[in-house]
Amino acid sequence: MNRLYYGDNLDVLRGCINDESADLIYLDPPFNSQATYNVLFKSTAGEQSRAQIEAFEDTWHWGDEAELAFDGVMSSGNSDVAEVLRAMRSFLKENDMMAYLCMMAVRLLELHRVLKQTGSLYLHCDPTASHYLKLLLDAVFGPEHFLNEIIWKRTHSHGNVARNYGSINDNLLFYAKGQDYTWNQQYTAFPPECVTEKFTGKDPDGRRYQNVTLRNPGIRPNLHYPYTASNGVTYQPHPNGWSCDIERMRKYDREGRLYFPSKEGGQLRLKMYLDEQPGIRLQNIWDDIPALNSQAQERLGYPTQKPLALLERIITASSNEGATVLDPFCGCGTAVHAAQKLRREWVGIDVFVYQPERPLKSAV
Repeated sequence: MNRLYYGDNLDVLRGCINDESADLIYLDPPFNSQATYNVLFKSTAGEQSRAQIEAFEDTWHWGDEAELAFDGVMSSGNSDVAEVLRAMRSFLKENDMMAYLCMMAVRLLELHRVLKQTGSLYLHCDPTASHYLKLLLDAVFGPEHFLNEIIWKRTHSHGNVARNYGSINDNLLFYAKGQDYTWNQQYTAFPPECVTEKFTGKDPDGRRYQNVTLRNPGIRPNLHYPYTASNGVTYQPHPNGWSCDIERMRKYDREGRLYFPSKEGGQLRLKMYLDEQPGIRLQNIWDDIPALNSQAQERLGYPTQKPLALLERIITASSNEGATVLDPFCGCGTAVHAAQKLRREWVGIDVFVYQPERPLKSAV
């Protein structure tokens, strides 16, 4: 695989990409989020501008191509998407925002076609249009296939905020095509305060642990037994029963993993060692991956370049080695770079040949 196409991604998707051939799709479609709303929603009746995108201009305008994209959705055979887009046009009228949504809708239909049943899609956007894009994605994938909205904290603060709140986040809309989608659980490290507060125990060799209950969350009569531990004390289970059978309990005891209460009548508990824990399950607010600053080594001079770590997290979580990652708006190639690094196959599509401040590294 490992192919980079140059041209309109709609043409490439229709002419070159087979049905159900991609395991993971990541797209970061350009959009002029810095434009004021009175510009984005201003009617362009009478103008003959084309709905197009040029290098970093993010100039989506209502015109013949937007009308053609709208008609393409209406005749696509997907009544849900057609109904949603028709309602949006009735509400928004013909303007830059509506042109953007028409051009996205026809492409999202193609991306759904090329995605495998076990695949998933991440659409990277910001709050300017994320609510409209989510409605489109609900129509394309079905609302039951919406998995999450990830908030990426891309910067710390803006000093020029006036009569508003500083906008410091991007949004990633996460959808799966089917129920049996690929998922590899990701973790983040325990913060120092969590280690201090929770892992309060320490073995003679210095290993930190927290002691956790051995109580079964449900009522399990078959796990209701007295246990005489290696310290000579016999402990009775909670009325629900122990959380493990007697063989596992003996194994814990032999390995020194049981926590013996200091007070008579206290509950037997289990030591959970810090160095054996993967961390905290990754949540949907990502504040641990900073945006690229002007001095970052990986920076190529591309205005909307995303950090490699962000794409590595997405690709690791939602694909396996050998899987095919598709980025239909690949820009400077961060997604395909991450895919190559993580031993995935990749397909990138870009509308123009970008000349960065310095050449793209040869990793891809």
